[in-house]
Amino acid sequence: MLDLRDVKAAIKQLTSEKGFPETKIWEIIELAIARAYKKEHAKKSEIIRSKIDQDDGSIKFYKVMIVVEPSMLREEEEVGEEFDYDDDDNIDLTDKKIRFNPDKHILLEDAKKDHKKIKVLDEIMIPLEADETFTRIAAQSAKQTIIQEIRELEKTLALDEFKDKENELVSGTIQRIENNNVFVNLGKAVGLLPAKEALPLENFRIGDRKKFLALGMKESNGTLMVLLSRTHPTFINKLLTMEVPELQEGIVEIKAIAREPGFRTKLAVKSNSNDVDPVGACIGPKGVRINALIDEIPNEKIDIVEYSDEPAKFVSNALSPVAIDEAEVIADTREIKVYVDPNLLSAAIGKNGQNVRLASKLTGWNIKIYSSMTSQEIGDDEE
Repeated sequence: MLDLRDVKAAIKQLTSEKGFPETKIWEIIELAIARAYKKEHAKKSEIIRSKIDQDDGSIKFYKVMIVVEPSMLREEEEVGEEFDYDDDDNIDLTDKKIRFNPDKHILLEDAKKDHKKIKVLDEIMIPLEADETFTRIAAQSAKQTIIQEIRELEKTLALDEFKDKENELVSGTIQRIENNNVFVNLGKAVGLLPAKEALPLENFRIGDRKKFLALGMKESNGTLMVLLSRTHPTFINKLLTMEVPELQEGIVEIKAIAREPGFRTKLAVKSNSNDVDPVGACIGPKGVRINALIDEIPNEKIDIVEYSDEPAKFVSNALSPVAIDEAEVIADTREIKVYVDPNLLSAAIGKNGQNVRLASKLTGWNIKIYSSMTSQEIGDDEE
């Protein structure tokens, strides 16, 4: 007889922490006990099931016999694909035959002697003598079965939950940090934020709740994990879209993103309505919308500029907040020469050339910056 207090406490913990269905946990325990019983009292080819009384903890054991008919059986000399039924199998006899095994098969004709309404592939449950005293080896086997089945259940639930969430935002709690890799509790799955997908200089504390971009799934040491990122440009896209109704409705769209994670991002946005200012919509009243994004990535500067089909205007916007005096478009080489006030040269270039470099990435044009007075060239590759 099981100690129901301990079993039910363990099941409650698994259902609350992992979101496992309680009925499935009971099935796993019954499977493990049946396998332990089989090791002690049954033949390898026999199918054994157990049933736990959840009220008093008592356990009943059964031998399962599968009802078959002669047309399903394979002759000894017959060559072909064989179907074998085990206690974990799903039955599918399409174009397959079985070799009759008296330990687990019973002919329909014989089954009908005691079960008038029995049909092919029905199961006959034959009660066995109850014996809950297993050897140490059998008990250890039951424990291993439970661990293995719980892991498989974790994988199944994780796949169901996250298989359609690639390139979507997910939220989770920092669980542990090992070798600069961050493990995240996502509820029904474990998330892995590799060091290369974390923002530079970003510090995590155990228990912090953060948002991430789901990149896909990866199995590691038998555990199915969701790969996460906070450096991907789509992460910024999803964060802003979550805060801006006009982006969700398609009134405003993000046309391009250029990002140096952890330092600076430029976004180009376009309005599909003459009545809506795309930049203003993304910033929000008193900056409330953009501030929500900045709160998630506080060390990264965010520039939102208006997209334009006109290259010179788009480049001018991309270099914001610096105003340009003149722009010369060289279409053949996709180069744009930009002239700015000498006093604005440093701002136009940005720290370590970051502003002009990101503007070039955002627009797709090679931007060369000149002083309006001296025509000194500063390119997007200037350090």
